Amino acid sequence: MKPRKYLLLLLFCLFNCSDKIESKEIIDVIPENGNIENIVSVVDHGIKNDGSPIGTEINELVRQSYKKTLFFPAGTYTLTEPMVLPLDYEKNVNIIFDKNALVKSDTRLEALIKVGYSEMHYISDNSHRRFSYIEGGILDCYNADNGIIVNGLKQLVQIRTMSLVRGRNTHIRINVTDLNKNSSCDTKIDNVTIHGMSSNEEIYGIYIDKNCHDAKISDTFIYSTKYALFTKSAGHILNNIHILSWLTTGGKDLGAEYNYRETEGIRIESGGFFVFNQIYYDTVDKGIVIVGDNEPILMLDQNISYSYLDNFGTSFIYRDKKSSTPLRVKLSNSVFTIRNKGFTVFDFNVPLIGWDIDRKFTFINCDISNPHLLNPYDPALLQRVRNATSDALIYTNISYFDTDWHVLGALVTSPYRSLLRVDLKDDFTIDLDLTFTGGDLQMNDYKIANPGNEKFELGYAVKGDYCVLLFRPGQGQNYYPIINDMLGNGSFMPPPSKGEHYRPADYAVTDLPVVLLSDLSHK
Repeated sequence: MKPRKYLLLLLFCLFNCSDKIESKEIIDVIPENGNIENIVSVVDHGIKNDGSPIGTEINELVRQSYKKTLFFPAGTYTLTEPMVLPLDYEKNVNIIFDKNALVKSDTRLEALIKVGYSEMHYISDNSHRRFSYIEGGILDCYNADNGIIVNGLKQLVQIRTMSLVRGRNTHIRINVTDLNKNSSCDTKIDNVTIHGMSSNEEIYGIYIDKNCHDAKISDTFIYSTKYALFTKSAGHILNNIHILSWLTTGGKDLGAEYNYRETEGIRIESGGFFVFNQIYYDTVDKGIVIVGDNEPILMLDQNISYSYLDNFGTSFIYRDKKSSTPLRVKLSNSVFTIRNKGFTVFDFNVPLIGWDIDRKFTFINCDISNPHLLNPYDPALLQRVRNATSDALIYTNISYFDTDWHVLGALVTSPYRSLLRVDLKDDFTIDLDLTFTGGDLQMNDYKIANPGNEKFELGYAVKGDYCVLLFRPGQGQNYYPIINDMLGNGSFMPPPSKGEHYRPADYAVTDLPVVLLSDLSHK
C-alpha cells in the first residue's frame, strides 16, 4: 500500500475517535504532502487553552518538538514567559494557531514569541537553510514590548495569516544578535494585520534593525501606529500594504486638530534600494521619511496618498532640506489626493532634482487631485515636463488679467537652459532663453512675435532655489496663456493647477519683481 493510502486510513481513524476532539483541527492544517506525525497538538501535552497561566511547560514542549509543527487549537493561551524557537535549521519548530486562538500575557514580557533565540548554532553553509513559519491566530501584544522578535540570523522565517493587536511598543521586530555574521534576514511577512494602540505615541508596526536586509512584506494592513514600518536596513520589497494612521484606540488623544500630526508611513534610516508597490498611505502625515544623510534608492509604483481629514498631511517623501547627499526616486503610476494646503510630494533639498543630469528622479503617469492645494514650489511639478519637447499650461475659464503681477510659473536652480515659449494670445508670443543657477536670473536671448500694441512687463522674483516668472499687462484684458518648455529638460515648473490664477502672494513673493522685459524693449 502506498504511503498516501496509509495517511488516508490514519485520517479516517482519527475522524472517528471521539476522545480526540482536536483531530479534525489538526487535519485541517496539515500540508498536502505533510505527515500527521509531525503535527503536535499542544493541548494533548498539557498546555492549557482556557486562559490560565502557562509556565515553563511551553518551552519544554518546544524542545521536545524539533522538526515538528506545534498546533494551538482555538482558545486563550496566557503566557508567563516568551515562547522561544530555535535558530538551528535542523531543529526547526513551526507554529500554527487556529484562527480563533488568542495568545496574550498578563505580565510584562519582552515578547510573546522569539524566533531564533535558542539552539543558536549558526550555520554558514546555506544548503542547510530551511523555511520556518508562524501562522494564524491573534497575538494580543498589550503587555509585550514586542509581539514577535525574529533573529535575522535565522533566515527564511515566515510570519503569515495572523493578527497582532493592541501593541504599545513594537508588533514585529527583526534584528540580529551578531552584526558580524549576516546581512540578509530574508524574513517574509504575508497577509498580516497589525493594530496598534495609538498613532500619537512611539508605537511601531514593523521594526527592522541594522543588518537585516531583504525582507519581503505583502498583503498586510498596519493601522493605529505612529510608524508603520521603521527600517535601518535596505533591500526590502513591499507589495499591497495598507497603512492607516487615522485611529486611536486606547492611547493618547491629543484632540481633533492635533491627532496623527507626527505619523509616518515608512521611516528609512539606511542607504540601499527599496521597492514599494501598491502601498496605500491612508491619512498619514508623512508617507516616507528619509533620515539624515542616508542615500536610498526608492522604486515606487502604484502608490496612493490619501487623507480622510481636511487640513491634514504634510508631504509624501520627506527628507531634511539641509541634506545634500544624493538619493534616487523613481515614482510612477501613483495617485495623490491632497487635503492640506502646501502639501509637498518631494519635500527635500531642491538642487538635488534641479541639478539631476543623470535622471535619478522621475515622476511619471501620476495623478494629483486638488492640485490647487499643492505647494507651488513642489519640485514634483517640474517632473511633469521631463523628457518632453513641449508641455502646455492653460488657465482654463480664467482669461481676464488685471494690471497687477501674475505668476506664469517658476524655474528651479539647474545647469540647464530653459527655452520657454509664452503664448499670451494667438497673435502675441514671447520666446525666452533663460538660465537660473541660483542668484539672479540670466536671460540669454529673447524674441517677441507680433506684439502689436500690447503693453506689458515680464519680471521675476528669486525665492531661495526658485525663480518665479511674472507677467503684468499694461491694461486689463483677456489673455489665454500657454507656456511651452521647448527643451523639456525639467527646469521649468508650471503652477500647480491649470484652473487657478496665481498671484505673487501665492508664491510668498513680497518684494517688487525685477523687470526682465517691457513693452519698451522690443528686439
